[in-house]
Amino acid sequence: MKTIDILKKLIELIRKLIGKESPITIEPGPGPPKPIPPSPPEPVDSPYFNFFEKQKFLTFVSYFNGIDAKFPEQDLDFLKSKGVDGVRLYLNFSYPPNRPWNFIFNPDGSLNPYKLGTLGHILRLAEEREMVVDISSSRRGGRDEWQMPFGTYAHAWRLLSIELKKWAEFKNYLIDIENEHNCPWAGISETMNQYEALKVREAIQTNLPDVPITASVACNISPEAAATWADNEGMTFIGYHDPRVQGWAEATEELALRCKRAVGDNSVKICFQEPTRSAQSTNEFRVALEGAKRAEIAGWCFHNDIFTLSDGSFESKLNPAGKEFLNQL
Repeated sequence: MKTIDILKKLIELIRKLIGKESPITIEPGPGPPKPIPPSPPEPVDSPYFNFFEKQKFLTFVSYFNGIDAKFPEQDLDFLKSKGVDGVRLYLNFSYPPNRPWNFIFNPDGSLNPYKLGTLGHILRLAEEREMVVDISSSRRGGRDEWQMPFGTYAHAWRLLSIELKKWAEFKNYLIDIENEHNCPWAGISETMNQYEALKVREAIQTNLPDVPITASVACNISPEAAATWADNEGMTFIGYHDPRVQGWAEATEELALRCKRAVGDNSVKICFQEPTRSAQSTNEFRVALEGAKRAEIAGWCFHNDIFTLSDGSFESKLNPAGKEFLNQL
């Protein structure tokens, strides 16, 4: 066989072998290592409430008759412009005490649809301004008037908590289930006893487990006793109404520190919710507020005697001392 024929056969054989080979597959490399996700932040042990992703001292203003306010948007704009963080809204405030029953809680424990809608409107206005609403209530129509039976009142709060749960977009409120519940109003030793307060709190927390809840205390109760009541009832903050006595403003800081020592940690927040509204000067309000801030409690409320808002704005009803105080915040 000629040499050239041998070469041709070798070339054909090589072509056949190449044609039968599987294409070479290159496996991808492992690539760069994936980043390790960050650990969740440790919970902050803070004495303050957490609203709008901020933990800070809150300055409230009593807005008792806000549920009937003629100019709620104007009122909240005014208060926000002064540096106010929230308002205390009293759901069934009665002034004068003998006026017809016209509250969010009907006498049979059902909810007044119009008043419920008004509450939602105020929550929305406040949320738009990053303000907090202290939703306060009482089972009595006046200082010494008829009281809603406990079972009826607990049912009303349960119904309201269901409605509030539906408004999931609102997370800008806290709750005082019974104003000054340790006081002997309406001819009984306590407006609401500790067992009743616990049961109402449980009914609300079934639907609103993360909302701060208190049953406020007053009538010269000591900070230590206030802490004990809150602990017995499972409250998540103390709504303390400090004694309305001579030197109340100067006493604020020490009373607040005693509350903190009695609680022992920051698991239960402390808010001085209703100081005296009869200060003799703007300076008294200022001294009390600064004392609360130095004590590092959750909040303090500028209480006032504006009990009717259905016929005018909040600003128009402020007395001179109140105006001067808010202008200096």
